[in-house]
Amino acid sequence: MPSQLIAGAATLALLRAAAGQGAALLIVDDVQWLDLSSTMALSYAARRWTGSDIRMVVAVRVDSDDGFTRSGFRVHDLVPLDDSNSDALLRTAYPALTANVRRRLRADAHGNPLALLELPIAFENGSPPANLPAVLPLTDRLQRLFADRLAGLSEGTRRMLLFVVLAGAENSMTLDDCAPTPEGLADLPPAERAGIVRVNPRTGRLEFRHPLIRSAVIEQSTSEERRQVHRTLAEAFASEPQRRAWHLGQAAVGPDDEIAASLEALSQQMIRHGDSRRATAAMLRAAELSTSDSDRARRTARAAYLGTLITGDIADTSRLLLDANRTEVGEAPSLEAAVAAASQLLNDEGDATTAGRLLLATIRVHDRDIDSGDDTMIEALHTLLYVGFFSGRPELWDDISKVLERAEPQPTDTLSLLHNIFVNPVGATQETLRQLSDALDGLRFSSDPLRIIRVATAAAYVDRIGVAREALWRVIADGRRGGAIAKAIEALFLIAQADFFEGDWDELLEVTDEGLQLCDELGYTLLAGPGRFLRALVDAARGHTDTADLAAEELLLWAAPRHLVTYAAYSSHIRCLSALGRSSFDEAYRLAASVNAAGRFSRYTPHAVWLVLDLTEAAARSDRVVEARAHAEAAVAAGLPGLSSRLRMLTNAALALTDPHDWRRLFEDALATPDSDRWAFDRARIELLYGQQLRREREPATARAHLTTAAQAFERLQAIPWLERTRSELRAAGEPAPAEIRDSVLTPQERVVAELAASGLTNKQIAERLFLSARTVSTHLHRVFPKLGITTRGALRDAMSRHPG
Repeated sequence: MPSQLIAGAATLALLRAAAGQGAALLIVDDVQWLDLSSTMALSYAARRWTGSDIRMVVAVRVDSDDGFTRSGFRVHDLVPLDDSNSDALLRTAYPALTANVRRRLRADAHGNPLALLELPIAFENGSPPANLPAVLPLTDRLQRLFADRLAGLSEGTRRMLLFVVLAGAENSMTLDDCAPTPEGLADLPPAERAGIVRVNPRTGRLEFRHPLIRSAVIEQSTSEERRQVHRTLAEAFASEPQRRAWHLGQAAVGPDDEIAASLEALSQQMIRHGDSRRATAAMLRAAELSTSDSDRARRTARAAYLGTLITGDIADTSRLLLDANRTEVGEAPSLEAAVAAASQLLNDEGDATTAGRLLLATIRVHDRDIDSGDDTMIEALHTLLYVGFFSGRPELWDDISKVLERAEPQPTDTLSLLHNIFVNPVGATQETLRQLSDALDGLRFSSDPLRIIRVATAAAYVDRIGVAREALWRVIADGRRGGAIAKAIEALFLIAQADFFEGDWDELLEVTDEGLQLCDELGYTLLAGPGRFLRALVDAARGHTDTADLAAEELLLWAAPRHLVTYAAYSSHIRCLSALGRSSFDEAYRLAASVNAAGRFSRYTPHAVWLVLDLTEAAARSDRVVEARAHAEAAVAAGLPGLSSRLRMLTNAALALTDPHDWRRLFEDALATPDSDRWAFDRARIELLYGQQLRREREPATARAHLTTAAQAFERLQAIPWLERTRSELRAAGEPAPAEIRDSVLTPQERVVAELAASGLTNKQIAERLFLSARTVSTHLHRVFPKLGITTRGALRDAMSRHPG
């Protein structure tokens, strides 16, 4: 058409005039909204300004049918932001957002920068609550961005989409589950043709093209329409109490005790089925629908407890507790509020003493039977056990034991296992160990994160966490999806504990890195302790003395004012292992004996069982023969050999160190222990001790065989001090040391990190320069040191100058 040609020529002339003798860049955004005539005029000009310094950049939605793309212009697809960059954008724009909120916003924004910047604004005062709604609200800009995709759909199709969203069909149900009527299915194809939803061919479930389209569906509906859909769904799910209770709760317009009670029961069931996020939401809704102030306060406090214990919402606990306390003015605090407050004290500030006193006092004030069939009482008793574990104070344990003895009916199996095995392994019987084995076996069928963590924790000091690995990884996967994040942290550290004893130290560093980062983000100060302890044990074993000592000092400084005996034991264990690697036996003895005196294994001092060989070796090598023998015999009397194959192996080795006559048989028995190969580091230590004894008995050939086996294991673990001790014994036995550690070539990333560390930069400074986390830098240095054959940071500069590029 002549008019279109004239428009194109005029556009070209205008752009050339604007550029003049210089350059011009034309930027056209949201091309999907451009009319056809404008698109053709710009396309005409773009094809004819060859020779001019004019360029044009247009931005268009990837799913739009625009004239520029069809005309063959060069296309560059902008991929969504990844999680790391999305999180960085949210941190920069909204530094006050909690980690859980950022995680949810990332999930719903799908890497869309505009959505990331706009979503927080949609909430009142621009401050998203810690417990975000199932469907996020949209700003006007996001409405225009996503709601226009619904334009042109019939009323029936839009109503069907509302059913899909409110029924949760895109997450948990098939299409047939959520359709109001069989005929309603006919309303869905237009939405599929418009690219709004699709049916997953594998699962038969619906998927929205973008999660925020769900928000647009909600925004375009009225509150009455949503309540009507929930009422219809409640009727449809009349035979399924859980679903019915949820939808009745959403349809309610005022307080209703019957619905509130159903939602409270539903919350408990959701926890057991691993749906922790909706469990908290159900409890909060139950509080809103409560007619009495006491029920409202109790349920609000319960939601606060769930947030701290399971979902990682510790930052929101104070607000919820304040809401609950306002309602309880003039009344004794409910047990729910006490449990929530104690959990926050324990997980945040680490104040185990105050947490314990609060729980015990509240139980006494209410003066009610300690019914271990009561869900809240169960949680109170579990919290008491953890208080006792971290505190380690005998007088507190006396009070806790009296409370447990009064519990009627008998405590639940997890409570019993934790009390009879975890906090007091030396009191474990073969019957309780059999019960633990049954419980561990039952985790194959469990999706309850609380149960999985509690059963696996009960196995911690008897070396059976490995049996629960699969279940623990399920908890971790759920946490990564935004579910039970607090339990995922515990699962990561339980996996790490198994990794330490089984010699998978590289995985240990990876999982503790993830767990500690979550602790930092969410404010779980106390919960970080086991992760820091396990990383420091690897540091100590590998000869990173400065890093190990710093971690031990920080743990002790944090524990001292809070009287946390377990944290002090962590610190002593780290330093003891480091001292043993350096053959500083007198120092190692004092550190091990600070956890538990030689010759005894006290009740409620579980960490002592991990130090049975450490204390015995340190005593024997520092001329404390009587103490060494007494401790080895005490291990037998305490039943350590019956707790696990690892403890049986260690106890036999401890006896061998102190028996001048039968040492050979005892060492052989230790190495012949079933599954002994599984405990890589401990077995290597025993091979070293046996080889030392054989060499001293003038049996060099036999000694060399055991020492070589030990050297190979220590080399594989990169346990440099222990490898050097073994090489020294090999030389004394008449054989040259084994070859240097293989695979000494540094990766490019390791070299950069090592060079920056050698220049004097701290891990934090290196992390900032390379856009890494400080723990990732630490992990790289863990691998660099053994490759360079050094054990201290101070030796880096010389080692790097000698190391090939």
